Amino acid sequence: MTTQLIGSALDRVVNSKTFSRSRSLQDFLTFIVTQSLEPDQNLKEYRIGVDALKRGGTFDPAENSIVRVQAYRLRAKLADYYQHEGQAEDVRIDLEPGSYKPVIRECAVVATLRSLRFPGLIVDLLPFDPLTPNSPELDAVDFLYTVISAHLDTLLRAGMRAGLMHRHAARNFRLHLQVEFRARAASSGIRAITYLTDADHQTVVLSKALSQAPEASVADLEKAGVAIAQAVWRRIDALLSGNG
Repeated sequence: MTTQLIGSALDRVVNSKTFSRSRSLQDFLTFIVTQSLEPDQNLKEYRIGVDALKRGGTFDPAENSIVRVQAYRLRAKLADYYQHEGQAEDVRIDLEPGSYKPVIRECAVVATLRSLRFPGLIVDLLPFDPLTPNSPELDAVDFLYTVISAHLDTLLRAGMRAGLMHRHAARNFRLHLQVEFRARAASSGIRAITYLTDADHQTVVLSKALSQAPEASVADLEKAGVAIAQAVWRRIDALLSGNG
């Protein structure tokens, strides 16, 4: 595959409607694809934070998880792009979990719905649809949603490893849930609410509201997102345990 072909595919992705409101993800993707084509490629977390995300020379990956969170966002955005706008692409760019090196291949794979499946449990993470798409605070809202999704994913997988899901599957227990995130960003700050819905009965089993000031830091947003994910997990845990 030629460099020109890869460059054309990259341009179509970063200039797509899917990526149009995510300048930071455009820069992230452009950086890692460009670096992957260099003989002395440097795709370390520190380099990405400093050069792609403009965090400065004092950036410390051990203290700031922004690169990992942005990588999670980028994977989700790429999946969304190839599921919709990029269905006809003959060159696909993916970012595999646990790596910052993009996987570039000639194919047109259609991504599947973002759904976490375990024995006895299905959790659909519905795409975030901002109520105020042109708001300057949109990146903060998108970041908050990503933290919630990523941390909830971690909690669910930890529960599976602990054997919780398997015990319920053994008695033919089945639960299908959906997580939906709605948010409005304005000059007064971020107002968001996360819903956990029983998909089979179309009933809301948890709603968790959040308000953040416009000057909220990345650390504040990350802390809030983790707290929401933990609240959702505790509700799922209660439902699985028959205490819901």
